[in-house]
Amino acid sequence: MGTVTDMRPDTLYRRQTVECAKRSNAFVFDYMSDYLTMMDVLARSITHGLAHACSITPLQYRLMLRLLTEDAATTHDLADQLGVRMSTISVAVSKLVDRDAIARSEDGSDMRTVHLSLTANGRKLLDCADEVAFATMQDYWGSLTREQFDAASESSILAAERHSHLRFENGLLRLDTALVDTVMISRRLTAHALQAYGLSVNDFRVMLALRIIGRSNTTANVAHFLFLNSSDITSCLKNLNARGWLERERSKENRRIRSLALTEAGNDELIRLMPVVFDALHETCHSDDDLIRTHISAARDLVARRRQRSEF
Repeated sequence: MGTVTDMRPDTLYRRQTVECAKRSNAFVFDYMSDYLTMMDVLARSITHGLAHACSITPLQYRLMLRLLTEDAATTHDLADQLGVRMSTISVAVSKLVDRDAIARSEDGSDMRTVHLSLTANGRKLLDCADEVAFATMQDYWGSLTREQFDAASESSILAAERHSHLRFENGLLRLDTALVDTVMISRRLTAHALQAYGLSVNDFRVMLALRIIGRSNTTANVAHFLFLNSSDITSCLKNLNARGWLERERSKENRRIRSLALTEAGNDELIRLMPVVFDALHETCHSDDDLIRTHISAARDLVARRRQRSEF
């Protein structure tokens, strides 16, 4: 797989993203914000559901899925397949071994190699996680139009084929776990792309929010716009402020309140990073303009509904 910046999709949406500084392309910031918000909402729903019902993380769920079809894999195999560090996989595996969900066995021909396999308890745990994944995705799919559902299905299949593997059960494709994979793959690729610039995905989302909602906004307003708590963006604001991309001013009406705004340098950096993030998202499944348009409509609908629920 090439690096994100090597991918230069020739789509109308990418050209508009590259030229987002033009007044005519200002809508690009809105759709990018809504799409990242949709991915965040889905990821948090999956994470919360798995933690509450099964006491596992999305990564542990996804590695158990690999062992379901690739019995006797190694930690190196799993790290490579899931695109995470060996240390990260090792921690996830150790916790599952402690729960008797995964068994370790030494390779008879190479004592340094340890194979992993799913135990009976692991299969029960996987059944529990499958129910969570299905319920979460069913709730999301229920909010989509037919066109949006078809686009989500196609993209999930493309993403699984590129970065993971398709899961079949009784001869039928499991779209729910493919979509879980897609959400997590998209977040990983986006996070990796921004990490090269010393930013987190939420750092970037805060920059987008400040650009969209304008000056004289408080921490609470920005967090509300992103469906986060104020504490979730405290480190983001510190990072952006340290880089000179954020300015804070005390309100004349209430000195205890500080308004937030992007500096000129911060706005310039946001414009520079827009294609970087677009390419990371595009790397997930290589969507064409029609798929991108449909994904954007789904994201905007989801965000609009959540905003309406939170305001009335």
